[in-house]
Amino acid sequence: MLASGQRRRAQWVFLMVMAACVVLLLRLYDLQCRRFDLYTRRARIQHNQRVRILAWRGKIYDRNGSVLAMSVARPALWADPGMIADAARTARVVSEITGLAYEQVYGRITNRARRFVWLSKQLSDAQAMQVRVLIKRRELQGVMVEELEHRVYPKGALFGNVLGFCNAEGRGAEGIELAAERYLGGVDGYLMARRDNKRRIYVAPEWVDKLSLCEPEDGHDVYLTIDEYLQHVAERELAAACAEHQPTNAAALLMDPRTGHILAYALWPPFDPNDRAAISAGRFRNHAAIDVYEPGSTMKAFTGAIALELGVMDLSTPIYCENGVWQALPSYTLHDDHPFGTITFRQVIQYSSNIGAAKIAQQFDPQVYYDFLTRFGFGARTRTPLIVSESPGLLRPVAQWTRHSMVALPMGHEIGVTSLQMLQAYGIIANHGRRVQPTLVRRIQTAKGVLSPEARAFNYFEPLVLDEQVISSNTCAMITAALCSVTDDDGTGRLADIPGYKVAGKTGTAQIARGGRYTRSYVASFTGFVPAHRPALCAVVMLNEPHTRQYYGGLIAAPVFQKICSEALTYLKVPQDEPAPLPGEHSQTTVAHAM
Repeated sequence: MLASGQRRRAQWVFLMVMAACVVLLLRLYDLQCRRFDLYTRRARIQHNQRVRILAWRGKIYDRNGSVLAMSVARPALWADPGMIADAARTARVVSEITGLAYEQVYGRITNRARRFVWLSKQLSDAQAMQVRVLIKRRELQGVMVEELEHRVYPKGALFGNVLGFCNAEGRGAEGIELAAERYLGGVDGYLMARRDNKRRIYVAPEWVDKLSLCEPEDGHDVYLTIDEYLQHVAERELAAACAEHQPTNAAALLMDPRTGHILAYALWPPFDPNDRAAISAGRFRNHAAIDVYEPGSTMKAFTGAIALELGVMDLSTPIYCENGVWQALPSYTLHDDHPFGTITFRQVIQYSSNIGAAKIAQQFDPQVYYDFLTRFGFGARTRTPLIVSESPGLLRPVAQWTRHSMVALPMGHEIGVTSLQMLQAYGIIANHGRRVQPTLVRRIQTAKGVLSPEARAFNYFEPLVLDEQVISSNTCAMITAALCSVTDDDGTGRLADIPGYKVAGKTGTAQIARGGRYTRSYVASFTGFVPAHRPALCAVVMLNEPHTRQYYGGLIAAPVFQKICSEALTYLKVPQDEPAPLPGEHSQTTVAHAM
């Protein structure tokens, strides 16, 4: 019986083992045959790792190839909390080397739910060397040093307000860096690598093929129209004026009116994009393109040009200026700084008579006036390439004008402009009536020096003409003659005069309105071009709310124009004016008046 019982148990054990073998064989069949593809894909996913290969960001150059913004490799420190055995010791060592707070490091590396945490993206080369030594000695587990792209600006604060900066991920956040992101950013590549059971990544050369490797496409290089030297001159002279007169902000723009190329774009206060601690709201504001102000007397040039274009007046037309006080409307009295009697059209511009400008505008229809102002570019963005958040200014349609408008607009009230708009508008007069779009882009090319597809489709070297003839060349010559008288010895802009060159320009001093009322704060400006016969430079200088007793544009903005343009003319080797007189100069007379 015992032998029989043992035999039955043996039989049951055998049957159970055979059943188990059958189950195992069925399971193996299921894994190896029926679900082979499924588990192969899962294994591939677990062992393969797609590693991103970052594309290098393109550089930004000035017109002569001087680097304004570039990327460099800088070490960064990260950790895998799952590979750290002694978090307290690791945190202490990292804290001692990097200067990071112990609690901060410890809190990050004890978060086991994450397998990747940044410890520092601002690691110095010396600190990175110390960490690498400890890693090599296996005294620091789970901590790695990686090279990251870091954006630097070799010229510091030069052109910094307009260049902008990049964020922590290396993408454009402000200024040209943001506006040109599609060109500068590039396209990242990738590589399929292997990963072991400890999530360590490794690559064998024989694994790399066309299917597992996608090369990154580095960003394009952007060449600007800015000239580094002229930018330095503009910023230097603007800073000197601001140190003396203490404005809230200021701008000085320099452009070649023939091409629209902006050669200098100086803003104050300055901003250094390398100094991340200085990044705060408004610190890097592009005042010349965003801030709107009433232009004041610089608008008289366009009022005069429209009158000349319509043929209602010429340079010698006499205008009675009411001895300095004119009751234009029952509720609107105009005043001049000096009591003028009857003076010519040219002298209205020369001496900046508010009454004379208002009387000139009474000679044409409001709708005609509005149409001309829009053709000069007022009330619309200049659409200068790479300028973000540009303001369109303020020019209300005629239907919203009041009876005061045709008195206020001619002397630069009831209209808001930006410095960039004013630069473009004066460029029209300098360019014989053609409206050319201002631009900051000289060319865009790939990292290999080849023009980008967009650059091949659009010729950056040719000026973009927006309007072939805003006003006639003859009208431009006449209003230029009037603007030249502004910088004569008895003109309001005499401090803008440059020896050897004829300067055409206009001063502007406009009260700042707040809460619907004009205050005792002012915007001082001077806009003009030189040489008057063959303009090579057009510039605008604006100081917003100077905090000194001197606030007239002819006293504080005109000298800045003179210093910037004088040095620029010498640098660019612009020949001096020919001695031939401008149209209408023979009829000029001098009026004695109190200054």
